[in-house]
Amino acid sequence: MEIRGIDVSAWQGAIDWDTVANYGMDFAILRITEAGNVIDSCFEKNYSGCQKHNIPTGAYKYSYAMTVAEIQSEARKVVEVLNGRKLQYPVWLDLEWNNQRSLGAEQIHKLAEAFEKIITAAGYKFGIYCNVDWYLNVICSHLKKYDFWIARYPASDNGTLQERLRPDFGVGWQYSSKATIPGISGTVDRNVFYKDYAAENKNEGETTVKKTKTQIIQEIKDDAVEFAVNIANDNNHGYSQRIRSLYEINDPKSFDCSSLVCTAFYYAFLKNGLTTQARYLKEHCSYTGNMLEMLNCGFEVVARNQTAHAQIQKGDIELNTTHHTALAIDKDNIVHARSSEGTTDTKDNSGNEIRTQPWYLYSHGWTHRLRFTGKGIDFTKLTTDTDTPIKPNTQTGGKYMFEPETVQLGSTGTSVLLLQEILFARGFKGRNSKVLDLDREAGDNTIYALKQYQKSRSGVLKVDGVCGSATWKDLIAI
Repeated sequence: MEIRGIDVSAWQGAIDWDTVANYGMDFAILRITEAGNVIDSCFEKNYSGCQKHNIPTGAYKYSYAMTVAEIQSEARKVVEVLNGRKLQYPVWLDLEWNNQRSLGAEQIHKLAEAFEKIITAAGYKFGIYCNVDWYLNVICSHLKKYDFWIARYPASDNGTLQERLRPDFGVGWQYSSKATIPGISGTVDRNVFYKDYAAENKNEGETTVKKTKTQIIQEIKDDAVEFAVNIANDNNHGYSQRIRSLYEINDPKSFDCSSLVCTAFYYAFLKNGLTTQARYLKEHCSYTGNMLEMLNCGFEVVARNQTAHAQIQKGDIELNTTHHTALAIDKDNIVHARSSEGTTDTKDNSGNEIRTQPWYLYSHGWTHRLRFTGKGIDFTKLTTDTDTPIKPNTQTGGKYMFEPETVQLGSTGTSVLLLQEILFARGFKGRNSKVLDLDREAGDNTIYALKQYQKSRSGVLKVDGVCGSATWKDLIAI
């Protein structure tokens, strides 16, 4: 059995997918990102064209990574760009860069498996693309357990299949780089595969058992902790509040406390199909002062002003909304980006800037403990970008999981809770310095605290005890 298809990138320019589909195409493998971890300029159009005509689709990533951290960055970018979209064919790691060859088989093995771990954890199949020379002389035997797509064509390549060059290994063969087909200007790579991934997907779909809500929630917390611990163990990342990674892991950037925690959950959401929640974090959570907005994407406050780690669970966030945050590894230990060594580079030279350690009482005190419980999330649909309805946010131009409603005396509900949490975090209290209850009810104390906030914003806000669009915008401006 031979299945024939193409692989394409921005080098092919604008492709007429209507014509390609009419010509006949069993599959298409699309370049997803290029040098610099930048999305291929034609990927979105090519993906849409394949979807329109039901052409089974895969992706490939030409790797420029020289370290495990760099290839992890490449893999996470691939997952981010795919954003939960389905592929029938694998994500192929393209290993052919001469600079990588000098690393040796053992290091290349480590790079490939680091890439594979992230790709398969996100729910995609994994394979390796290389030429015959690399397969025979560079790739170690341990990697040959994976599917290989092999490139081999003659120097006098004229676009036709040369049977004498067919490799006797691999699940696919790129037999030409100079083929021509209707709908594509210039030349294109042609391939034959002996494995019908599209048919496998159909069979798998008949027997797939969905995970329970509890399993998904736990996996998100596990994945977030694993991400943060891996960063702590990778001394290529130091501590910085100025040059920091936030939802974009490009070496040699550093992390500060909030960017580590927020980014950990961002990738955990992407990995488990909660693309709406991942996007929400990216648009609304950028430092400790606005991390309470995580309440809008499945988190709840389970403790306040905590002075001990009793009842802490894996994945809990210890937060001080003014100063610091940390992520619980288990009931006794945390991981956090703690302090700078004062160096000008972005590496952790001592291994202590981002570290794991036993839980401790932060000197300024923890104001909140946040826990991902999945509250408000529809877990019945996890493979699209519409798992939770989103309404436009007319206040900041972004999007909220819900649009905060006007809060005034007597109001109840989630919008009231969000207001109470923000006021509490910023130190505003009710009459006679009464600490606000997070009871979702806008009583006298909540409105009193709201007015105190409005007074503190003299000249900006009207002191009317009503949290309307102007006050909401001021409270949660990014």
